[in-house]
Amino acid sequence: MRNTLIIFGVLVTLIVKGQSTDYSVFNPTHMKKEFYLSTNSGVLRTPIGLKLGYICNPGLYLGLRYGQGKIYNSDSDFKTISSNLFSVMGGLDKPLIIKNDFKLIAQLGIGYGQWWSYRWERWTKSGYEIEGGLMIQKNRFLINLTGNVLNGNKTYATGDFCIGIGYVFKSKNK
Repeated sequence: MRNTLIIFGVLVTLIVKGQSTDYSVFNPTHMKKEFYLSTNSGVLRTPIGLKLGYICNPGLYLGLRYGQGKIYNSDSDFKTISSNLFSVMGGLDKPLIIKNDFKLIAQLGIGYGQWWSYRWERWTKSGYEIEGGLMIQKNRFLINLTGNVLNGNKTYATGDFCIGIGYVFKSKNK
């Protein structure tokens, strides 16, 4: 984990090196809304996903994910049946750094989901979800990286990591 954070810091430093500062958390200025659309794929359990929102100070987003799981039936010789996994998230975007055509944006959201890939039929089917992460935007393209935790009643908490690639629709008038 430490090595990953060091590599991430070096990449961000290389991208923004030599550019003038237009915005930072410590020097907020007005910014226009920029709408975006991104994939939002859970690495472990919900591989199909979409996130849409707008980048502003603060911005909003809505994320959806879908996958397939299994339910163990303890009353029928431990046979499994297929189950749909899902997640619906909503949250805030907050720009941290804006330098020319580069942006680093924090995300924090909450939602509702069911993505325990294997569970007993007596367990909770769904629960609340918390999400936090970063978006990195260069020109009109962005990379979405978030970590998620799902917790429910009568079951264990589980986590997932989501990645996505997206496109930012910039307004024509500047």
